[in-house]
Amino acid sequence: MAINLGWEQEPLLDLLGSLNLEIYGVHANDGYYKGIRYHDLLIAAPRDLPRLLLFAQKVRPDAVISDQCDYSQFAQAVIASRLGLPGPSLRDAQIGNSKLLQRTLGWQAGLTCPRFTLCLDAQDVLRFGREHGYPLIIKPVDNRGSFGVNRVDRESDVLPAFYDALIHSHSRGVLAETFIQGRHLTVDGYVFQGLGPRTLAVATKTKLPQKQSIIDGEITYPGELPPALYDKASAALERTAAALGFGFGFLHGEFILTDAGEVYLTEIANRGGGVFTSEIIVPNVSGIDILSVYVNDCLGTPLLPISGDPNHPGRTPTVMQLFAFSDLQEGIVKKISGIDLLEAREDVLRLKMLIRRGDVVRGIASGADRHGVIIMTAPEPRELKRRLSEALAMLQVTIEKRDAS
Repeated sequence: MAINLGWEQEPLLDLLGSLNLEIYGVHANDGYYKGIRYHDLLIAAPRDLPRLLLFAQKVRPDAVISDQCDYSQFAQAVIASRLGLPGPSLRDAQIGNSKLLQRTLGWQAGLTCPRFTLCLDAQDVLRFGREHGYPLIIKPVDNRGSFGVNRVDRESDVLPAFYDALIHSHSRGVLAETFIQGRHLTVDGYVFQGLGPRTLAVATKTKLPQKQSIIDGEITYPGELPPALYDKASAALERTAAALGFGFGFLHGEFILTDAGEVYLTEIANRGGGVFTSEIIVPNVSGIDILSVYVNDCLGTPLLPISGDPNHPGRTPTVMQLFAFSDLQEGIVKKISGIDLLEAREDVLRLKMLIRRGDVVRGIASGADRHGVIIMTAPEPRELKRRLSEALAMLQVTIEKRDAS
């Protein structure tokens, strides 16, 4: 039973489709990936647990799997727990889906985290700001993709930011956190059975200018860090996963490295990183066939052979560039050229355009609003930068300003 069949899950679905399995799919709408054959299909949101449980009890799967989605991972944990299948525990899913639980348990375990408080109304945010100063980060307790996350620089910005977080929080809880100045890192790993959590890839990031620079723009592996700081970031993910008790599957951590060399946890997910991170980038960087590891773990049997050593992962240079063409011009897409040329390049691991001719492009308000992504690789970092610049020059997007009338 595979939950979430979108474009980000295509590599996993292709792998499942290559095996002699009956695949029962669950997707939120009819825009699911149609590249493989499904034995049966349920159109239902991953948060619709009653329908997903009924479907699971009807088909009685031997395994349940999901990737790159908090809601799907929670449903996976519920079904695995209810039917006695391998998978993340309910405890793991609760922690992975709640930034409040992560903060609380992290502080109790002595992890380096921003100061935080749960805010029941805007007055709680104002009190926190007066105590700790500005800027602050205001965010939902439980959501994804930067929905409802805002940086607040002054008291006059608190009210709209609080309500934005509130309406995007499924539990209606809102967190206020102290703003940590530093370099943003993504650290990906996996909880290997018998080994525990292992870091497989460390990246440094730049942010898009929209929404006060809280949305990822370019993510570069291996991180452009001195060896000691690279190792410190790697250890931070493993220490965090162990402290929170994660015992199954992917790890995707977000951290901030300060000028003083401290590594602050901002959040961690017990699922793969989105936009092909777990399914294309991490295997390419580390040299480990991590999707096969994950499928084997979910099936509870070593069906697929595994390559690579989790104790000594590789560091193949890889970059993800996320597009926000509205940064240059908002309006109507008139022409996109260069896609065929880019897709023919061996160093382009994946190109995905999320806009097409005739679409209206506006400012970016969340990660889901970005206009596409390119993932590239090269033998060494300097060459990768050159190739990325060359590739971006090949992609031409013409946007016509909309008539104000």
